[in-house]
Amino acid sequence: MTWINFLTLIFIVYLVYYCLNLFFDLFLSPRSAAREISGDELFFTETFTPELITAQRMAEPVIEETKEEKPLVYFPSGPVNASGGISLKHLFSLAKDNLIEHTRAIPY
Repeated sequence: MTWINFLTLIFIVYLVYYCLNLFFDLFLSPRSAAREISGDELFFTETFTPELITAQRMAEPVIEETKEEKPLVYFPSGPVNASGGISLKHLFSLAKDNLIEHTRAIPY
């Protein structure tokens, strides 16, 4: 079997499959009337009456209360270096001992 025969056979099988799907959708599937309401559909109605807002209406002034913010108190819990305060040599040694998680292989 050559590639041309194989691809022709695949194309014919796909064409028959596609035609069967169309035939099933157009002729065998039940049709629903366009005006029927399905039981699964939700309809929402407005429970309030619309109110006309004009430009002449004045809004109440917004009163801003000023609150003084307390300064944040920093309590150090020990020698924690969250900014990566280790040397590159120490980082490689941690990676060799599998103490840190790394996603790619590191050439040692």
